[in-house]
Amino acid sequence: MSVGADSPAEATDYDVIIVGGGPVGLLLACLLKHQGVRLRVLERRAEPLALSAAIGITPPSLQILGKLGLAAEFIASGVQVRDCLVHGQSGPLGCVSFREIADVNRFILSLPQVITVAILQRHLGHEFLETGCEVSDVRQLADHCRVQVGERMLTARFVVACDGSRSRVRECIGMRAPGHVYGCHFVMGDFIDRSNFGEEAHLFFTATGAVESFPLPGGQRRWVVQTEAPLEKARPGLISELIKKRTGMDVSAADQLNESPFTPRRHQCERYYEGRIILCGDAAHGMSPIGGQGMNTGFADAEFLAAILGQGDSLALLPAYDRFRRKAAKVAIAHAEWGMWFGTWRGRAKSMLRDVVLRYLLCRGPVSRHMGSFYAMLTIPFNTLERVPLAKLPLRRLRADGSPL
Repeated sequence: MSVGADSPAEATDYDVIIVGGGPVGLLLACLLKHQGVRLRVLERRAEPLALSAAIGITPPSLQILGKLGLAAEFIASGVQVRDCLVHGQSGPLGCVSFREIADVNRFILSLPQVITVAILQRHLGHEFLETGCEVSDVRQLADHCRVQVGERMLTARFVVACDGSRSRVRECIGMRAPGHVYGCHFVMGDFIDRSNFGEEAHLFFTATGAVESFPLPGGQRRWVVQTEAPLEKARPGLISELIKKRTGMDVSAADQLNESPFTPRRHQCERYYEGRIILCGDAAHGMSPIGGQGMNTGFADAEFLAAILGQGDSLALLPAYDRFRRKAAKVAIAHAEWGMWFGTWRGRAKSMLRDVVLRYLLCRGPVSRHMGSFYAMLTIPFNTLERVPLAKLPLRRLRADGSPL
């Protein structure tokens, strides 16, 4: 595909059109807004998601949000998870603690996605966001792109796909996203929290399946249970029954607020851009939600891409975006896959073996003190722009909030 020089192209409606107004698309828009980029976010949904899928925000993501002056608001809105207690078939196995990780924010922030989206929308401003509109086609010419939205045709120098794992934009450019569906299945639900867990997360690995439990703000708690088969819809009380069977805890079905069955899958695009059309977040890569790394990987995509799109030679820098972010996603996918694979072993023999390994890793092994950093995503390469070797990239210097000097 022929792509011309990266010129200002003042005749376009916008510099950047972002397709998808989820957390990653909105963060990218906020970062670009601070650089004075003419932008528009197009979101298909008119109403927010009823169930928040992503809830964990890691320290590197809080560092990125801090560039916008939003870290404090996010932290005040969520729950700071400093300890994750791990239980096995034979009883308590140890704790993954974030209290001594090498970061100023020594916790994982638990915050429902709906609140994340609301904060970012307020910061961005409604004048940059259009909801209830569906993109039907995206095409590019020599120096700009055309986006079909209903009966309207919008133009922009660049189009960024933040429209999720089933990206319409990715389909329009014919970009392949080789992937794999895992052979394990889950259902999650949010409950009124009547446990005594407080701000702790708890993981239960048993011979009949895994149970995960995470605190949420507003006196709620998320429970995720492994199921034997994929479910279209869980029968009433299933989550509570499986929690009781595997942990001995009574979690009343009457306290359940919602539910969502899911089967994890992964994908990784062959390339993260085609000319002036760029893939970001789940449109570019996908991983198991077990471990909460997907949205945070997308946040790092957005930070890197915002720095590039604020430059005068953005086209020349896209190969670097592709190279660094694909490597980061590859590692994050592997981390999520390893944790899910190990945690979903079933049967008594495998469960006892897992107990031995986890007790060693969490309490006695040489890697025990690094487990917090691993799950806080501090070991993911290029998890913020500061960890990218910028000496190799001709980026203009930016202020802390991402605006140009």
